[in-house]
Amino acid sequence: MSESINDEIVSSINQLAKTLIQQNKTVAVAESCTGGWLSKVLTDLPGSSHWFLGGVVSYSNEAKQHFLNVNKGDIDQYGAVSQSVAEQMVKGVEAGFKPSISLSVTGVAGPSGGTVDKPVGLVWFAVKATDMPVSSVMKNFIGDREQVRQKAVLTALTLLIDQLTT
Repeated sequence: MSESINDEIVSSINQLAKTLIQQNKTVAVAESCTGGWLSKVLTDLPGSSHWFLGGVVSYSNEAKQHFLNVNKGDIDQYGAVSQSVAEQMVKGVEAGFKPSISLSVTGVAGPSGGTVDKPVGLVWFAVKATDMPVSSVMKNFIGDREQVRQKAVLTALTLLIDQLTT
């Protein structure tokens, strides 16, 4: 793992935790391509149980459907790595955990699985705060599997911070 990105992740977690505590808010996440890495780094911080409610690692399409209520038709039509699926994932995790803010991440980490339309490094994120509409963003990361996943974790943290501080 790149030390500079690792340092950024640690710094972001500390900033996120401080913001959540100050605002008396909680967070939950739905992960696919990050495979639990986001939940892991969130819980690395002692005291995270005060603001981190939990996460769902929905790596398979069936898990997305069963645990997050993602529509099978949308997975078939748009693919698991899509804006539609990311937005349904975030709504599903919000419904399950009832946090103040939710985030989802789904992407193609590689080294295989990419296509012309959805290359390795393509990642969709969705963020939803209570009583707010879903906000989604797509990123294209360059790097190997670990680098793509690491950049996705950092981006997820940044999106959560931005949502809480704007």
